[in-house]
Order: sequence, then C-alpha cells, then structure tokens
Amino acid sequence: MPEEPAVALPRPTRRRVLSMGLQLGGGAVVAASLTACGIRLEDDAPRLPGLPTRQPVAGEAWLLTLRQHCTDLAGQARALGGSSRSVPARLATLHTRQAAVLETELLRLGVPRTVLDAPVATATPGASTSATTTTAPTAPSTGPSSASGAAGLAALAAAEATDLGPAAITALGTVVPETMPLAGAVLAQRAAAATLLGEAATWPEPTWSEPSLAASYLESTRAATYAFEVVAAQSPKGAQRTLALATLATLKARAGQQEALAGAAATPPALGYPLPFTVTTPAAARTLAVRVLTDLRAAVARELASTGGEVGPLGAVVQWLADTEVLASRWGVALEPFPGLT
Repeated sequence: MPEEPAVALPRPTRRRVLSMGLQLGGGAVVAASLTACGIRLEDDAPRLPGLPTRQPVAGEAWLLTLRQHCTDLAGQARALGGSSRSVPARLATLHTRQAAVLETELLRLGVPRTVLDAPVATATPGASTSATTTTAPTAPSTGPSSASGAAGLAALAAAEATDLGPAAITALGTVVPETMPLAGAVLAQRAAAATLLGEAATWPEPTWSEPSLAASYLESTRAATYAFEVVAAQSPKGAQRTLALATLATLKARAGQQEALAGAAATPPALGYPLPFTVTTPAAARTLAVRVLTDLRAAVARELASTGGEVGPLGAVVQWLADTEVLASRWGVALEPFPGLT
C-alpha cells in the first residue's frame, strides 16, 4: 500500500483556542500554552483566569499623549493660515511628521493598533510640574478655530509649551532607552517653537550626580563658541554682527554653565579649535555660522541617549537642543521635526 501523503492540519484561530479552553474548563492550561507559543495577546481579547494581559511599554501613556498633541498642534497651526513660509505653516508640517513617526515607533514597540486608535485621556491643564511627577503631558488648548493674528499666535505658543516642564522631563526619563532621543527631540522642538512664538519654557534644575557627564558636553560648546568669535570678527557691522554677538553670548553662557556643572572634571579650554574652512569675509562668516550650528545641533541631539534617564542631565540636554534649534533658525536654518536627528 502506498504511504498516505501528509496533510497539514488547519491552524486554529486564537479565538477558537480560547473558546475550546472555556468549554473544557482549562483556562489556565490555555494561558500557559499561548504564552509558551509566544502569542501576543490583544487588548480587546476575552479575559480568562490566569491568562496574561498585555503590559504597556515603558512610558506608553505619555508617548500616546505626545503623539496626540502633535496632531492637535498641527491642526491649530494650520488653522492660522498665512504664508507657507510662516512659522505656523512650518509647524503644521513638522507636527504632522512627528505624529506619523511617533505612531510608527509605538507600533514598533508593540503597542496594538486598537490602543493607537482609541481616544487618548490627557491630564488636566495646569497639573503639577514637580520634578518627580510622571503624569502625561497636558492637552494643548486649541481655542476658537477662528483665532488669528497676534491672539492666534499667542494661543499657539501657549499650546506648544504645554508639553514642557519638569514633569515632562521626568516622564521622558521613563521611556525605553532607544525611544528617548526621538521623544526628547520632540520636546526640544516644542520648546524651540514656543520660544520663537514668544512663550518661555520651564526646565528642571540642571544638576546631576556625575560631573564628568557635563564635562563631556563641554568641548562641543567650546568649539562652537570659538567659531562664533571668528564669525563675529568677520561680521563688522549691521544685522549679521548683531546676530553673531547675540549667538556668541548664548554659547558663552552655556559653556559657563557646563563648566560649573562639571567642576573639577572640566579641562582647561584649548587656545583654538579647527574650522572647516577659511573665513575672511562676511559671506564666509555666515556660511560658517550655519555650519557650526547645524553640527552643534546634531552633537547635542546625540547626547540625549547618554543621560541614563536622569532628570537633571536629560532636562539640560533637551534645553540645550531647543536653544540650539532657535539659534540655528535665526540664522536661516530650517526647523526640524526632530532637531539634530533628521
């Protein structure tokens, strides 16, 4: 007799397995079998005694709210209308991109589509901003859709700043390490947008337990400061010189802060730093300014992964990244949805 060909048995669906388990009264056995097979349980699956439920990823609620705020802010900025080159128009595009990328990241982390599509519960505006609070960001106030002009810009500035503050930095420190740079860059972009629209951001005190960490940030700041001394020297008059001196003052203040935080871990500054090209004209000075700030923005963004989630260093790096984005924007560098990462 010829041997009977092997027949692949149809694989039972997950809900069929659960149904069989209920009929047999073996919920605990089914749960163990599903876990052993590596089946991921959906949030809307039937609940059985002993059946494991999906555990949210670290910082999930805060990331979901941050993503929702991207969508809200995009709509609010778009409603202001105006030129396609205006700050609100550029912010509408940036926030739309942020929402899409954060959605992709949440899916990568294993957050089910049903969770992403569900309404997001947000904290009450004006919630505590203590450095130890881990509440989700408060929802931006969209205000009347007809708001325009100065009032509309002020409302957008206030909305941009709602995701900022010590509580936001604390929440940022709870997300999985590989997602921290992405989410930190979003907060830096929020702070830069708020600043450009006239709203000040609130930050935690920039202190931490490892002074050597502050020292590691110092050299890139010193190199940028030296470059802007050259930019200022080669910008003898007019608006460019005014901007060069203002940028130089900001960088000097940052270097001083980092030196104070580093303490004995800070090394003496070098007498000079190499420039990417010779600068002898105002045009070359402007080109150098753009190059230095773009490079500095990327250097600061890379440090978002170096803090270990400690609130003091993390808040300081996000603030420095936001400030660098503002400086770069004033020199004509385009705003980015994830400053320094894109």
